[in-house]
Amino acid sequence: MRRMTMKTKPLHAAVAVCAAVALLVASLPSGGRAQGNGAVTVAVAPSIDMALLIVAVKRGFLEKQGLRAQLKVFDSSPKAVEALVAGQADITENTEPPHLAARARGGKVVQVMTGYVSGQTNGSVINGATIKKPEDFVGKTIGVQRGSGANFHLVWFLERNKIPADKVTVTFMAAPDQIPALARNDIQAFFSWEPFLSRAQDSVPNARIWARATDDGLEFRGNVLMREDMARNDRDTAIKVVKGLIEAADWMTANNKDAAKVANEVLRAPTEEEVVKQLQNFKWTGDFKKSAKEQELKIAEWGVGIGLFPTKDAKALVDQIIYPDIIKAAAPSRTDM
Repeated sequence: MRRMTMKTKPLHAAVAVCAAVALLVASLPSGGRAQGNGAVTVAVAPSIDMALLIVAVKRGFLEKQGLRAQLKVFDSSPKAVEALVAGQADITENTEPPHLAARARGGKVVQVMTGYVSGQTNGSVINGATIKKPEDFVGKTIGVQRGSGANFHLVWFLERNKIPADKVTVTFMAAPDQIPALARNDIQAFFSWEPFLSRAQDSVPNARIWARATDDGLEFRGNVLMREDMARNDRDTAIKVVKGLIEAADWMTANNKDAAKVANEVLRAPTEEEVVKQLQNFKWTGDFKKSAKEQELKIAEWGVGIGLFPTKDAKALVDQIIYPDIIKAAAPSRTDM
């Protein structure tokens, strides 16, 4: 176990979510993918926050734009980011920290739009027998996936509730491992995302969802990450991708049940009803707003402060990764940048 600190002293341990990306940046050549042939490889994981990309391919929204799109399914969202860095895929989507880490470590990737906004899919789960009020977190062990949006939520929560970071013990672990750890009482709380929040509450005695991110005044954005080479040097394809994703986002907003059925072809949740319920936690915005950049800067400053992102200039990092040119061309009404 490691005690978490919110001081600006860099962490000496490697950041689990970002380490593999760093290795790829250091060891693999940038991908030499063909330009302008209409082929697009979409990197996803069997995770609900990838639903937009899954639907865009499976339902034919990218094909409608004249693209030949294929899904490449990875074990996790960070693995999907690695694929872009290695030139093995063209787009993916998830929350800000893995993207910022990849860019800070030299990955030639940029964000071209926001696919979703959600204050509901991230949250915290507690052992209700031991935690009944915020002060009860003091002295407890909390699980979280290092370098994730949930990690940022945890820091946000502690600061918001004036709980000193050295008064809790944080154990870094992968999201799926948090439920059995809570059941064993190895941890008394965890910060994570769906479906792990609901599954813990349904399966672990005394477990209950303490709060959603929105209850703590926080929302996360699922930004679409694209190879920089495609965004800058194959604009026609990039514009078609963004147009297709916007149309998919609008369709998902109006057709939640149908979207769940399509997404579950990859998610393979126990029931489609579970996917329907999870999709309701998202607002499928299909836009790119100044507020997204403002949120990204806050997360970048946090990550730089704890050594998560190897750079000294958080603003420069955000300026490098935010690339609104594509959505300005594809759908100018969807951006205020």
